[in-house]
Amino acid sequence: MRYLIKNGSIIDPARRVATVGNVLVEDGKVARVMDLADLSMATEPFGDDLEVINARGAVIAPGFIDLHTHLREPGEEHKETIATGTSAAARVGFTTVCAMPNTRPPHDRVAVVRQVLETAREQGSVRVEPIGAITIGRAGKNLTEMAELVEAGCIAFSDDGSPVSDAAVMRNALGYAAMLGVPIMSHCEDMTLSHGWAMHEGVISTRLGLPGYPSAAEEVQIARDIALAEMTGARIH
Repeated sequence: MRYLIKNGSIIDPARRVATVGNVLVEDGKVARVMDLADLSMATEPFGDDLEVINARGAVIAPGFIDLHTHLREPGEEHKETIATGTSAAARVGFTTVCAMPNTRPPHDRVAVVRQVLETAREQGSVRVEPIGAITIGRAGKNLTEMAELVEAGCIAFSDDGSPVSDAAVMRNALGYAAMLGVPIMSHCEDMTLSHGWAMHEGVISTRLGLPGYPSAAEEVQIARDIALAEMTGARIH
């Protein structure tokens, strides 16, 4: 089947394209991109197998990538599954999602990563890229076997939702990540400053007598991680 997507706003930063025009899709791949000034698409006979889609008012773009998704599988399927999460992603233009390791068990061992990838192949609607856990159990203490997880398919590491509070552990993680050529996605939060918070810290939290979350709780951790990234030559997000 072939598709002619007409009159859409075509956005492709990689090719520096930003125009209103038409896109011809053949066998699941983009065959031609034309702006409205090119009349060849309007006059060329494409055959009976062509489905025309009017995209006026819509955007035509390469598939989006979600760097931070909670697919929750395995272990918390009552919240989300790989099937439901990737189906929702596909409906709004995301063709790749990065699955965070806040699962039970987390992506801290090869078997779990392989399970995620296998389920994604069987039930997923888009590409799933697993993010490995930095530490075992996302507990912030002992590093996972990062090289094995990269070999299994992890493209980055994070203790998503949990900070790596020990600077020495984070330094070692960044060092290994630099050697493996993958980034660290850090949850930047100093728990000694944010513990027990009920709302953002400010005049209102003080007036209500509620414990606040100060911006410094994140800024302190961000400053530390930037310094460690510079020390190790690692990429950090």
